[in-house]
Amino acid sequence: MNTVFEKTRELGEALMASEEYKAMKAAEDAAMADAEAAGLLDRYLEAKTKLEELLKNSDPDRDEIQALGESMQDLQSQFQSVPVIIEMTRTRDEFDGLIDQVNQVLHFIITGEMEENGGCGGACETCPGCH
Repeated sequence: MNTVFEKTRELGEALMASEEYKAMKAAEDAAMADAEAAGLLDRYLEAKTKLEELLKNSDPDRDEIQALGESMQDLQSQFQSVPVIIEMTRTRDEFDGLIDQVNQVLHFIITGEMEENGGCGGACETCPGCH
């Protein structure tokens, strides 16, 4: 079992050394350094936390849920006009794609089967993650 954790740590380090991860971290740092972007993200996270807490109640206030949902949608639409947030989202999506590819490879190695809806058709030539 010790070998599994050692290799997992190596995989984590390799992922952190990837261009996708470096680009994502740089974009996140840029977004947090931008006052407008940081403010929007903080307000969004605050609304999300309030919504999550509200949904934990056995009888949540539907009007408050709706108001928080509308606020979050408004903030998300504002994200589309902030270049550093657009870049952060793009780089996060690229890193998520890398993680998905790693998971697909692990699934294939362990089971010998391709995931049905994993997005990999089995032809390595068309996969941007393996070359």
